Amino acid sequence: MELNIRKYTEWQDTAETLHLLLQMMGKVKLSRMEAQPEWNHVLLQITPRGFTTGLIPNGEDAFAIDLNLYESEISVSTVSGRESAFPLISGTPVSRYFGDFTNSLSDVMCGTEIYPGPQEMSVTTPFDEDHEPRKYDRDAAIDFFRMNVFAYEEIYKFIAPFRGKRILPSFFWGTFDMTGVLFGGEEAPWPGAGIIEAVAFDENMMEFGFWPGDPNVAEPSFYILTYPFPTKDYTDAGIRPDKAVYSTAKSEFFFTLRDVLSYADPSAALQEFWKSGYEIFSKGQGWNACDWIEKPLIIEKGSPKLK
Repeated sequence: MELNIRKYTEWQDTAETLHLLLQMMGKVKLSRMEAQPEWNHVLLQITPRGFTTGLIPNGEDAFAIDLNLYESEISVSTVSGRESAFPLISGTPVSRYFGDFTNSLSDVMCGTEIYPGPQEMSVTTPFDEDHEPRKYDRDAAIDFFRMNVFAYEEIYKFIAPFRGKRILPSFFWGTFDMTGVLFGGEEAPWPGAGIIEAVAFDENMMEFGFWPGDPNVAEPSFYILTYPFPTKDYTDAGIRPDKAVYSTAKSEFFFTLRDVLSYADPSAALQEFWKSGYEIFSKGQGWNACDWIEKPLIIEKGSPKLK
């Protein structure tokens, strides 16, 4: 897949616009979906054209919200056939988008009250009070999307064989990243955590994700995070391949997308990164159920039942 790598600072205006729009979509799920551990009920999914909430229960009017980055629009559609959409146009303030968003939900009889404050991002102005015109660059948005498609495929490839509780790659609209999660099967509550952290981090786990960067660290990167957070330094733990690094500031392994694509086989390099980081963290953090979690899934090719 051909990827046009953009540093976050090169498309920050558009990134913030997308981040805010995706938060609106996620907050509708937060309001309507039955709660699941680790906020699994609010995650967004990737589609061939952008991102979706997937089906949201609403009686006879169950609905989905879709962000189509190629058509530059957000649409709401219901199982009863109602549809409403609005365009993404450069220069539009977030308050206007928020009005269009709530109107579209009401148009199809799916009006939903959501908390208008952005979460887990540097922008703090409520959606309905953010009146400054915001740039929207369709090409930059599509470049971001294609990076996420690559990340989705590679995270899925790594996580698929594992047993036990997991979250297949999904878009986390709070932190603006594509992430898959493996759980080690042991309770690990975070003492004194706020509501977001208390739900997100309550058992031992590992995240394997892709992050487009931020104003301080602009290079889009893959990462491996473990919880409980490490208390020892893994700088010399032997993470592979050679261009991957450990950040003592974040207690995570990082592998920039630019470095991944510098290898002759980027997919193989990234799979080596996932595998290496998993082995280091699962051993170093004392995971106890690895024999079961890693037990190979055996499906005989050519079985009549699979034809």
